[in-house]
Amino acid sequence: MNISSSSVFRKRVRFDRAAEFLATCASGDTEEAKMMLEEAKEMVHEDGVADLINCSNADGITALHQACIDGSLEIVTFLLEHGAKVNQVDSEGWTALHAASSCGHPDIAEYLLQNGACLSAVNCDGEVPLDLAIDETTESLLQDYSQKMGVDLEAAKRLEEEQIMKDARVWLAEGPPDNVHHPRTGATPLHVAAAKGYIEALKILCQCGLDVSATDHDGWTPLHAAAHWGQEEACRILAEQLCNMQARSNAGLTPFEVADESVEGLLEELSQKQDNVRDI
Repeated sequence: MNISSSSVFRKRVRFDRAAEFLATCASGDTEEAKMMLEEAKEMVHEDGVADLINCSNADGITALHQACIDGSLEIVTFLLEHGAKVNQVDSEGWTALHAASSCGHPDIAEYLLQNGACLSAVNCDGEVPLDLAIDETTESLLQDYSQKMGVDLEAAKRLEEEQIMKDARVWLAEGPPDNVHHPRTGATPLHVAAAKGYIEALKILCQCGLDVSATDHDGWTPLHAAAHWGQEEACRILAEQLCNMQARSNAGLTPFEVADESVEGLLEELSQKQDNVRDI
């Protein structure tokens, strides 16, 4: 297969084939899903299978996420047996295990754990799968696995913030690298710190000269993230750094339009303060 035809296939995977595969898996049709994977393998070898089986919708939800939400152990098994990434995250940092736990599917949660699911994965709200368990069976299962594997879940929650702090201090002294965007999501450390309320890290990152209005692959700025997850202090810091409070995402939404209701009034106040500063 030549390079151009491979490129065309990859583009199709991202759009129509991705949507078709997600719908096929959601319907429970493993035979059709298998045929689609075989077609992908024939066209671009194993890379095509990986692209297709791990494809996601606009919210980053993969077929594996959806199967965990729907409680379909059959589809979960099919996907993992064909190479689905068990720890792939959606746009809010949820893994399949987060989904299975929050939907009360202990059988699926256990199968995921047997296939390498990460107990200590932290989503954008700072939650590990155990935090989201809605039934005693799933909660006990995750607690037992955590104890057997010696996983310190509280330490895992702190690890990301500590790593960002470490990087920020180095960048403050030596300057940041040319590209600080995550290769998959396009998010910068500012996005992460803003979304999760890592205030001290956020302050240092701002001092490093990072672009406070940088966008991720969805066109979200750090303020979009801070506003969406209701991080009041992060909103204040970014506004004081004169971030673009009117920036529009790829969906045409400003931070005001994606904000949690708890910070809506604050954003209006901060916007007025920005206007006053610019008028001086």
